[in-house]
Amino acid sequence: MDEVLSTIKNIHLIGIGGIGMSGLALLLKEKGFNVRGSDVEGGYITKMLKDCGIEVYLGHKKENLAEDTHLVCYSSAIKENNPEIQEARKRGLSVLQRGKLLGLISWDKKTIAISGSHGKTTTSSLVGFLLTSLGFKPTVFVGGIPLNYKYNAWWGNEYFVIEADESDGSFLYYNPWVSIITNIDYEHLDYYKNIETLKGNFLQFAYQTKELTIGCGDDPFVYEILKKAKGVSYGFGAHNKIRAKDFHYDGEFSCFDFFIDGKFVRQVKIPLLGRHNALNTLAVLSFFNHLNEDTSKVIGALKYFKGTKRRFQIKKKIGDITFVDDYAHHPTEIDAVLKAARYLNPRRLFVIFQPHRFSRVENLYKDFARCFNCADELIVTDIYSASETNHGKVDVKSLSKEIQNNFKGSVVHIPKDKLISEIPSRLKEGDLVMGLGAGDINNIMDGIINELEASRIKA
Repeated sequence: MDEVLSTIKNIHLIGIGGIGMSGLALLLKEKGFNVRGSDVEGGYITKMLKDCGIEVYLGHKKENLAEDTHLVCYSSAIKENNPEIQEARKRGLSVLQRGKLLGLISWDKKTIAISGSHGKTTTSSLVGFLLTSLGFKPTVFVGGIPLNYKYNAWWGNEYFVIEADESDGSFLYYNPWVSIITNIDYEHLDYYKNIETLKGNFLQFAYQTKELTIGCGDDPFVYEILKKAKGVSYGFGAHNKIRAKDFHYDGEFSCFDFFIDGKFVRQVKIPLLGRHNALNTLAVLSFFNHLNEDTSKVIGALKYFKGTKRRFQIKKKIGDITFVDDYAHHPTEIDAVLKAARYLNPRRLFVIFQPHRFSRVENLYKDFARCFNCADELIVTDIYSASETNHGKVDVKSLSKEIQNNFKGSVVHIPKDKLISEIPSRLKEGDLVMGLGAGDINNIMDGIINELEASRIKA
């Protein structure tokens, strides 16, 4: 561990209720640090942290910073005017962004850093799961909770699996042994300003990798980087070293034929729906091929992977109505997950969409208008700000109208505070109800489920 932390004992995390910060808190506690933190409001994550013996304060105020605090760490959602950051700087305490601290505690490990605009949580979870299943006992840090485990981060031995967040450039704080780039899309342009800067950071990420960069060769931006960094490509295209062919479904499994250097290896069957998840699996198989692991053992273990919380997670079945929660919040992700859902052949694909960030809606306005074509009914609710300010350039009603111009079914705007009361009466037997978004739509879905159950009991 870096000498910067050698004299540190008490660490305060601002924004500890976020999925990334909570994972860091768990790792730090397991390494013997005294960890405390604060967040704006409580939830299932803050409850989980308290159950693990980590003190959590609700609300941000300077009094939260104990006198014995040695180091303050903050998430990218925290601004410089935060009272706890200001108090820390006033006291002359060390203040680090989350990525820098994670980089410090992973520096002496064989780090497998997984980044990309989409799919990195599932890919990271799958790498961590398979390494664990094969007896490697890795350290794992994932931006979601793998359903095979109780937590999203735990300490291990030689390997350190990190979901590397590119949204704020913090993935460049890591020292990867192997890196994986799943794809590069028009995302987080509020930070990068243009696609060329984003691509430049991913190229730097590849150049910083000590041994091998693995990337999706079907993505032209990634393939360009792989050629410069001399990496290994995977995908459906014939030019890839690691390739999938004959993708199809078998029940609730995705299947494909697996090839290395043009030679058929065996068929792969995964309990994850969609071509996008076949690509995520190819990324993982590329990594284990680099490790020279027994392919049969790796592929055999895939069937035991349960997926990740909020990634096509079936929350409940009430009668013949199925509720699914998914984190998809970018047009590319929405299109992919709805295509996968359509395979299940529901009577109706009923989608409740919570847009995430005003800047994302503004930058991808036309793309959002064209990504819901696989749905039958679409409810659009209020934009989740994620602490952004609305400068009046976008609003949910105009977005709904734009989607309707390209959508065969009905598009209805329902305010967030009315979803729980209004949605149950709109549902029909045979519906697959999907809540999409990176905000608090998952909590709203819980409320809708409870309301529907209560109405059926009364009836």
